[in-house]
Formats: sequence, structure tokens, C-alpha cells
Amino acid sequence: MDVAGLSDERGTRSVAGHVSNAVRDRRGRRPRSSAVRPGPVNVRQPGATAESAAVAAATADHRQAEYFRRVLIQSRRHIEHRLGDYQKAIATAEAAGDAEGAGTLRRMARAEEQERKTLDGLIDKLQRRFPPRTRVAAR
Repeated sequence: MDVAGLSDERGTRSVAGHVSNAVRDRRGRRPRSSAVRPGPVNVRQPGATAESAAVAAATADHRQAEYFRRVLIQSRRHIEHRLGDYQKAIATAEAAGDAEGAGTLRRMARAEEQERKTLDGLIDKLQRRFPPRTRVAAR
């Protein structure tokens, strides 16, 4: 039985921990420093409770939802802009008598409208799950 590099036979060696010289890092070994590095450290605060952790997680969820909502709304604006361009191009193609070109543009516009409908659904679901928070004015 050789599970996770362990063998029933004492004389056998696992090849999982063996690294050939060809694969070894060519930069050499760097000494590990025990010096203290500046920067944030995750240290448990004395008053930290499960409740504060839950509040922090909920806040992070709301921030992420707000970010995605903004991204989806921006994508929807781009689609609206492209739909406007398609409408102009369709009108131009029809005025020029290009029925085939107008039909192609209509199909492309329908695909954009479908994508807009999908984005509207995603935005709506995000807003129902994570309603926008009202900001309290600083005094």
C-alpha cells in the first residue's frame, strides 16, 4: 500500500519527495530571514467575536455585490450604446435599399437585446439579494 508516499515496506522509498538535479531551482538557495517585515499582520483582536466576524463577512459580501452590480450596469450601458448604433445602421441600410445588410444588423441587434435582458436579470437578482445600503452622513 503506497498512499501519500507511505509504504508498508520499510525498505522502500517514496519518489514523491525526490527531485532530480535537472528540475532543481537553478537560482540556488536563499537564506530565510527571521527579520520582521513591515506590513499588516493578522492578529486576533481581544474583543473579536464570531458576531464581528459575521458582520465583516456580510460587509465584504455587500461590497463585492456592489462592485459586480456596477460592472453589470456598465456592461448594460455599452450594450445600450451599441443598440443605438445598430438602429442608426439599420435605418441607413434601409434607406440605401440594402435589405440583406439591414437583416444582418437586425439579427445582431436581437443578440444584443438578449444580452441586455440577461444583464437586467442578473442586476435585478443582485439587488434583491443585496439591496443597496443607504450611507449615513458623517457628522
